[in-house]
Amino acid sequence: MKIGILGGSFDPIHNGHLHMAVKAHEEYELDEVWLIPAGHSPNKDEEKMTKAKDRLAMCRLAAAFYPFLKVSDIEMISEERSYTYRTIQKLTESYPDDEWYFIMGADSLDYFDQWRHPEIIGSLAHILVVNRDEFQDEDLKKKIASIRQLFSADIQIVHCEKYPISSREIRTKLMNEEEVSGWISQEVLCYIKEHDLYRS
Repeated sequence: MKIGILGGSFDPIHNGHLHMAVKAHEEYELDEVWLIPAGHSPNKDEEKMTKAKDRLAMCRLAAAFYPFLKVSDIEMISEERSYTYRTIQKLTESYPDDEWYFIMGADSLDYFDQWRHPEIIGSLAHILVVNRDEFQDEDLKKKIASIRQLFSADIQIVHCEKYPISSREIRTKLMNEEEVSGWISQEVLCYIKEHDLYRS
């Protein structure tokens, strides 16, 4: 199978995340896309993050309406830091017959060469860069070419309309008791209210 991987803190998961997954699924004919909520993120203050069980539950609720979407707790059950290269190593070892596609935002490509072992990621998975109308394709292609000079990697562009919201903005709106129903699924919103999340 061709399986996409979309990781993130998903705090909370919103329609922009789902839109990225849908576009990658459609453009590259992926059989599945796995949402992988971060466990021990090297880039986020864990104490400020919503509990893992809540982020995982929200991902499962959001994914339920898309037959090709699956949710994996591979990073959450690990005691290690959630580095992408480790996650992909574990997945390729556990499912050696599948073909893996790592989905990332175009903004992350700018510093991808500074990630922990990007060459391992490039050797084990195709890399799909989602351009949410943030960059010109030519600029992205130049960045991709510069990365390929550092290590071998199959990096392709996924075209996707910009989704004008972030998890941080949604958290702020929820704390201010503002309307967010256009940005997250009704099921996720119900979960947030039921569990009293993102209150000031």
